[in-house]
Amino acid sequence: MTAKLNARSEPKTRILDIAERLFSENSFASVSIRNVTSLAHVNLSAVNYYFGSKKDLFHEVYIRRATEMNHERLLLLNDFSSLAEKEGRNVTVKELVYALITPPILWLYDKEQGLSVYIKFLARAYLEKASDMSHVLKEEVDVFDIFIPYFNKIYPDLEQNDLYWRIHFTMGAMHHTINHIDRIGLLSNGKCKAENWEKTRDRIVAFCSKGF
Repeated sequence: MTAKLNARSEPKTRILDIAERLFSENSFASVSIRNVTSLAHVNLSAVNYYFGSKKDLFHEVYIRRATEMNHERLLLLNDFSSLAEKEGRNVTVKELVYALITPPILWLYDKEQGLSVYIKFLARAYLEKASDMSHVLKEEVDVFDIFIPYFNKIYPDLEQNDLYWRIHFTMGAMHHTINHIDRIGLLSNGKCKAENWEKTRDRIVAFCSKGF
């Protein structure tokens, strides 16, 4: 897939957009700064000016979208929390899993705005040891701390460690689906297809909610 460029965007945004696509399709080591700057139509010095290094650029690509994704998760959580308060009940586990899962699955299917590119980048980022992502990944997982009190109300007898493990397993199901979205077709001999993001999301939510 060829990296596309919006020539009207600011240089920093162009660099991020191109780098996101290149890193989503290739290993960290194989993408050069020259690849990025050539496709973004900027000077080599622009990456140093805006980001400092290739590793810093990789990190910035991650953080830019992770912040937005977590914002969408928290908006959904707030909506469910407001509804639950209005109805005089706790937020349900299904609603919590829904809030966690919906943004990444929706983005996976989003071709028009290019958000699916970030999901592919995200899948690769977890495997890229050379990019030193361990401390940057906290940008995504820190949001789970906000969900913990809601899970605590549903499962007051569970230790917090158990809650984190269950969130871990839930996210594992989501990441497996993202990384191997076409595998369900092979597994089912063509009987199952993941053509609709809502149906895919709902199946993950139903499975993980019962497993929680």
